[in-house]
Amino acid sequence: MSYNPTTVANYFIDKYSKTGNLTPMKIIKLTYIAYGWYLALTDKKERLIDENPIAWDFGPVFPSLYYSIKQYKKEKITEKIPNATKDERITSEDEKFLDKIWDVYGRFDGIYLSALTHIEGTPWQKVYQKDSNAVISDDDIFEHYNNLKPIAN
Repeated sequence: MSYNPTTVANYFIDKYSKTGNLTPMKIIKLTYIAYGWYLALTDKKERLIDENPIAWDFGPVFPSLYYSIKQYKKEKITEKIPNATKDERITSEDEKFLDKIWDVYGRFDGIYLSALTHIEGTPWQKVYQKDSNAVISDDDIFEHYNNLKPIAN
């Protein structure tokens, strides 16, 4: 099942905002990283999020999520953000997956997570051109995270 990016972000906020120093950048990057790992771990058969990530100047972004939280600027987010699909619920299996993403990446701040998405050869780096708003393909994202699987095991 694919979710609105805000639904995934709200899962992290609801569960980890008290201990996780969740800034907009951190939430955006965690959501993107979860998207990438989900593609790799399901062998690209399923998408976690129903929106394509876009290559913006500061890295991969789900635009609807960005516009939902941009007013926070660099401030910590502690309350769920408004979501157009309020009744959308994350399955227990996907909750376990998101908790694993948190276990691995939650200790890092948004700047570090952003740097991970900018490394040479990342999907963002492959398509980014200033002011182009290029879609980052699922194929590139899958390939990147699939290549990380041996490192993660």
